[in-house]
Amino acid sequence: MKALYLSSPVREVLPAAIRPGGLKLTRRLMELVDVTGRTVVDAGCGTAVSLSLLREGGAGKLCGIDLQMDLLREAHKRGIATACAPMEHLPLADNCCDLLLCECAWNLSNRQASLAEFRRVLTPEGWLVISDIFSRSGKTAQWPVSCCFASAAPLAVTRELVTGAGFSIEALEDHTLLLKQTAAEFVFQYGSLEGFWERVTGNCESARAACSAGHATLPGLFLLLAKNSSINFSEATL
Repeated sequence: MKALYLSSPVREVLPAAIRPGGLKLTRRLMELVDVTGRTVVDAGCGTAVSLSLLREGGAGKLCGIDLQMDLLREAHKRGIATACAPMEHLPLADNCCDLLLCECAWNLSNRQASLAEFRRVLTPEGWLVISDIFSRSGKTAQWPVSCCFASAAPLAVTRELVTGAGFSIEALEDHTLLLKQTAAEFVFQYGSLEGFWERVTGNCESARAACSAGHATLPGLFLLLAKNSSINFSEATL
């Protein structure tokens, strides 16, 4: 079975920016950080729509990293330089970028290993921007498909991982409303969330299991901005 973000039901509703809220959190990033002239790496870039938006906003050199060649081919059509590699082993030099973006892909990786790589390739005081799913209930559950929901952790765990890797959290925002709006789009398209999950998994039992996992974990969506610094560990809380 394909990972959730590669499944046809998801791509039908989210054809380009394959994540909750589309480009809204990328635009939010651009409100918080001046991207002008920055060298940007997008780890888990997908079709590179975020990098295209940052280019329009004045960003400098751009590089997209992803494991899916089909998505990278779409990125290439946008004129974005890409590489096929896992984010735990980025094919990049030390201190080569001053903004690293990871949108709804971090949970699909070994998060600690990825953070170590993010810190390695970022310049001192470079920006790390992560958006992903978290568990609002603080609980975990078994999901019937590979997805960012399956590794969702409470925000306290995310804070510990990021600061423990040597980053200083500057902002941490709750954007769960965008996740709910995306869920509503799936309901509109497929009649219900269970109908959506049945299209994804191919059977009713797995669809019910996915809905049960959702009820148990209460998925939310966060946006985190951090600096590559081990000196100041101040955070902006929700």
